[in-house]
Amino acid sequence: MRMEKGGESMTGQRFIITENMMDSLYGSNNAKYDQHVKHLLASRKLLAEIVKKVVPEFQDASTEDIANRYIEGAPLVGSMPVDPSLTNAVPSKISGDRNEDGAPKEGYITYDILFHARAPGTGLPITLIINVEAQRTQKESTLKYHLMKRAVFYACRLISSQKEREFEGKDYNSIKKIYSIWICMDSPTGDSYINHYRMEEKHLLHRYEESPENYDLVNIVLISLGKKADKDRLVHLLQVLFTESQQTFDSKRDILQKEYHIEMTPEMEQEMSTMCNLSLNISEEALNRGLAQGREEGRAEGRLEGLNETAVRLLSMGFSVEDVSKGTSLPIETVEEIKRKIKENKV
Repeated sequence: MRMEKGGESMTGQRFIITENMMDSLYGSNNAKYDQHVKHLLASRKLLAEIVKKVVPEFQDASTEDIANRYIEGAPLVGSMPVDPSLTNAVPSKISGDRNEDGAPKEGYITYDILFHARAPGTGLPITLIINVEAQRTQKESTLKYHLMKRAVFYACRLISSQKEREFEGKDYNSIKKIYSIWICMDSPTGDSYINHYRMEEKHLLHRYEESPENYDLVNIVLISLGKKADKDRLVHLLQVLFTESQQTFDSKRDILQKEYHIEMTPEMEQEMSTMCNLSLNISEEALNRGLAQGREEGRAEGRLEGLNETAVRLLSMGFSVEDVSKGTSLPIETVEEIKRKIKENKV
């Protein structure tokens, strides 16, 4: 048997633990991990690093000023507290605006982190609404939708939800510019990248230039973290925090202090320490269970028979045909045939 995703190589049958399988088997730990990621990202100092890099209005401001002067009030973070003792009143944490958005016939969505920030150096009281989303994967096969389309939907809701909140009636001149920033823990190319999507003016007949402040209102930024260490200041920071699992809590804390001059608050230390522990638990549990199941399947008569038995077991546990195909390397057609036989009680 050969175990992938961090396991030791062994000859024989091949068994892969996919992300959806981990979610199904260890959903509780993964959900807790995600919540701690959001709470850690809500630190003003970390948000300041993100905003300075990807929001042009803040590029000339120091991270210290962004954290202490330009992030307004105490915006709210996340949908539900990780721990009952954590409240939205913690001053070092973003904890303010309604991060739940509901509209008739559109349903509710919950933003990970939502806050207002006042743009510096403009001489005008321009306020930006900034939303930060943490996403473990952007794989369409896992999500069952394209992440960019969800990002566009969120960005549009950030605009439409301003009516009767940021402005009343037909006072559309009061619409605030929004940034929806997505941090993805995996890159489809394997390399890190940062993309910015925005509205632009194109002249199709003759030429009239509209003032950008009237249409440059919707911005989406996708920060995708690759597997290789990156020299970019922001990408390196996010990789250290969220994707470099070999880094210990102490080494992560040292990097934040020495390279980014971020002194961790007790709340930040608690979030990061718990994240490190949960990450180890998730990886070790998935590895151990995968190895144990793989060894059991390796005793079956022949590789194909063992794979078929694995497919039967996973299908019976409720995994999708696509995930079972990925996990066993069996063709989708074969897995679908196995599923049909299960329904007919022929296996």
